[in-house]
Amino acid sequence: MNTKDIIIFGKTSILAQNFVKNLKNSKTNLIYITRKQTSKNDILCNLGENLTKYEINETVSKIVENTQYQDKIAILFAWYGGPRNKDNISDSSLKNINIVKNFINICKKINPSQIIFISSAGAIYPQNINYNFKEIDITAPSNKYGEEKLKGELLLKNFADDLKFNLIILRVSSAYGYDPRFSDQGVINKWIYSIKNNKKIQLYNSQSSLINFISFDQISEAILLSIEKKLYGIFNIGTHRSITLHEIIEQIRLVTKKKIDYVMINNYQRNFNINVDKFHKKTGRIFRLNVINDIDRIYRLIMKN
Repeated sequence: MNTKDIIIFGKTSILAQNFVKNLKNSKTNLIYITRKQTSKNDILCNLGENLTKYEINETVSKIVENTQYQDKIAILFAWYGGPRNKDNISDSSLKNINIVKNFINICKKINPSQIIFISSAGAIYPQNINYNFKEIDITAPSNKYGEEKLKGELLLKNFADDLKFNLIILRVSSAYGYDPRFSDQGVINKWIYSIKNNKKIQLYNSQSSLINFISFDQISEAILLSIEKKLYGIFNIGTHRSITLHEIIEQIRLVTKKKIDYVMINNYQRNFNINVDKFHKKTGRIFRLNVINDIDRIYRLIMKN
């Protein structure tokens, strides 16, 4: 990777933290925009607020002060909330619109060579039919989270089209992995914790449901490839195939060597499949389904926690 500034919007995000961990090129200068300052070099800015022009200019000035290279990449990881029901009342919508608008206003002034938005495949494609959705296929958000991600995509796309910015939207499938700060993040980790604590696992979908899982490390590699290849447009980021929840449960049973009891919250059949050919054709990379092998590693890390 050539020398460049990479500006991380949303430093505390799990995906942002993992991306930084996997970024080993010393010639890359990292600049962090965060609402929770954890280092003296962080640029404190709450993107979820309705920032004034003065606050935007102050943030831009601090970015410029920390700039080392002419080439800049802006990556938007920051986001409020997670998957939830459509009728769930939440103030996250306004905050997420603010995040995108503030991000756009900052990008207008720093003029990055590439803008990357981390979107969500799992929340925006229909999941009631067994079909591998492509980037050009219809979207049908299953919850408020998906609706807000799509609004963010549209705002960024209109901005990039109008001002000729190089925008790439990465629609990421169900992410999994281990982060010690949020070690119970994700369905796999939650189930392992339940088993560890001798509790029943909760099933919100039928065991025959298909889910496309991708690891934190694979997502980081996808972002790096997107930068290296200077991609633009919308790309599905997932593994080469989906897997049933039954297979996941069976592997957890083998790893933990425990009988698994469960409570069925909802027996709804979920089919989360995506087509990843577009990214493969542009980068030559296809991510294999590694979740079965990774469950053992996650289990050992959780047991040490």
